[in-house]
Amino acid sequence: MTTSRRARRVVPALLAALALSVGVGLPQATGATARPGAERKPVPATHTVHLSKPKLVTPIGNAMPKVLKSRGPLPTIPRKKLAELKAEAAKHPAKHGPGQTGGNRAEMPTAPPSQGSFEGLGEPCCIRPPDTHGAVGLGHFVQVVNGTGFGVFRKSDGALLKKVSFASFFKYTAQTIFDPRIVYDKKSNRWVISAAAFPENSTVQKVFFAVSTTSDPTGSFFVYTFDPPESSGEFYDFPQLGLSQDAVIVTANVFDSAENYVRSRAFGLAKADLYNGRLTNYPYFSLGKPGTVAPPVVEDNSTNAFLVAAGISNQLSLFRATNLGHSNATIVQQAGVPVAAYTVPPNARQPGTNNLLDSADARFQNASSQIGNQLLNVHTINSGGFPRPKWYQINTSTSTVPSGRSGFVYESGTSDDFNPSVAGSSAGGTTTNPIGRMFFTWTSTNVNTGVSHQVRVKSGGRLATDPADVVGGNTHSTASTFYDPSSDTVERWGDYSAVTIDPSSTSTCPAGNRAYVVNERQISTTSWGSRIGKLGFCS
Repeated sequence: MTTSRRARRVVPALLAALALSVGVGLPQATGATARPGAERKPVPATHTVHLSKPKLVTPIGNAMPKVLKSRGPLPTIPRKKLAELKAEAAKHPAKHGPGQTGGNRAEMPTAPPSQGSFEGLGEPCCIRPPDTHGAVGLGHFVQVVNGTGFGVFRKSDGALLKKVSFASFFKYTAQTIFDPRIVYDKKSNRWVISAAAFPENSTVQKVFFAVSTTSDPTGSFFVYTFDPPESSGEFYDFPQLGLSQDAVIVTANVFDSAENYVRSRAFGLAKADLYNGRLTNYPYFSLGKPGTVAPPVVEDNSTNAFLVAAGISNQLSLFRATNLGHSNATIVQQAGVPVAAYTVPPNARQPGTNNLLDSADARFQNASSQIGNQLLNVHTINSGGFPRPKWYQINTSTSTVPSGRSGFVYESGTSDDFNPSVAGSSAGGTTTNPIGRMFFTWTSTNVNTGVSHQVRVKSGGRLATDPADVVGGNTHSTASTFYDPSSDTVERWGDYSAVTIDPSSTSTCPAGNRAYVVNERQISTTSWGSRIGKLGFCS
């Protein structure tokens, strides 16, 4: 059901009160500390989400959407400040990778080894970047990308079984559909897809949710829409998907008509309603301005779901959500999580050209893994003049990152590494550290003589007892030329990638020991594609 945003305008005084109650996402002074375990005030729900009556559809066809030039995710810090930080990062020549003493370091093979890969979806024209995302189920891998839509692959051999455009799937061609996400709910054996469309006008912007009626993604889906209850002219951007026991968790950023960051949102959609085609209303929370907020995929039976954001500072913002999907849902901002000071990464270099690849800002680009009181995520920061992914394993009971529970992910001491994703597994976990396995994907380039290479799709992982840094990794594809599809000097790259844990088990690989990854790859100077890989700690 679509209603006017003007009729639902948020009172400015209320927003001011919310900003005071949850804090704003400005850089904190060096040396700022958090009080571990302390809580701040509850975050109020300012509106109610009303989903449309669902339509039961079977995905077919490839209707062409209205195509707009794709734009990057809007920054949650002022554009001028972001440009200054990027310029500062680019001033200083890269010296060496984290933990290195300089010079080249031979690549180290990183467990778990690759178990093969296959070609994903591509888009030869018009929409970039792919914003590629995916999830693995019992017998399928489903990928979603900008422009092309979604594809269903058979796990056993990588065969493409179905490809459907979002315009056909959602029966919508008025505006470009962007920022698709997908999760596989292994507890309910359902696939959930979300995407947003660019605004039709100042009061209407469509957001879509689809959930499969069975575990078969080639079959039927319930399709819902809603119009975010924001003020006139505001833009709902960079939505993310997570899962708790009872809810599908959604977060997003909201910008005003001048593209200034005004708030982040979070809400939960009850699985019992969403998966059965029923209509219910859900509380819609304003989280203030902490930066892009990542929801979790909760892997156990906890009633709490922890959301996390990385601003430009020396601490992470943490929120505890309880009973999402229910009318009594609550969100409470926790104490900030102290971490080593970080800033945005420099853009990635390519051999043979001065054109750079956009390494984005320091946001968490994908959902976290939540197991017990541990929360795992990764983002890209500036490390010694290189873009470098850094992972954190947060103790949500104390709002801390314990010693040894953080590290870097990179190919070598001279590579540029970015666009990361991570997923954790309870396999091999213990009472004190329930995350026993970690799996990563990222993008890597290298401009140094003798070891130079174009864009690579990388994957790697670690056991809980391994060294903190993940170095080397598997290479699933390497481009033959640099990427230069436009007149821009900094070319758009993927806004996110994906890692998901295989829910299936085999005689040689118990459940939780294998993961599937998907990341953007480059087909030619002007065209992008993607690569889907698998890796595992298997005998």
